[in-house]
Amino acid sequence: MQPNETNQPTIEMRHRTLLILWFAMCMSQLMFLVLVQFTPQPPTGNVRLSLILNSLAVVPVAISFLVKQRMLELGINEQKVEQVHTAYVVSWALSEVAGLLGLLDHFLNGSRYYYVGFMFAGFGLLLHFPRKQHLLDASQREN
Repeated sequence: MQPNETNQPTIEMRHRTLLILWFAMCMSQLMFLVLVQFTPQPPTGNVRLSLILNSLAVVPVAISFLVKQRMLELGINEQKVEQVHTAYVVSWALSEVAGLLGLLDHFLNGSRYYYVGFMFAGFGLLLHFPRKQHLLDASQREN
């Protein structure tokens, strides 16, 4: 009988790490909004560019749900808890792209509708809140 490895993080520790990372990603979006408030840009009046950037913001958020679902399935089927971490981080990064497109809209176009990209990013991040059950499902230990 081999002793339990104490260096392996527990499910609670992994969940806490995911919560901290999720909170950091949310705060980065808020910091981008603060940056936008302190750096006013003169409007260029290019409504088409603003519409394109805000419409494109939907795409990475939608893809993030598909990628997360697929990666979670792989992690659970292969019993790899690390895959759950990867699934969440990738989904958060894809959701953050929407906020970056809103930031790009502000700096390139000076549009007052830059917040649409941030709304999509925030919506995606809120829906990707880390669930402990995913970690438990992918865990090899029975908890």
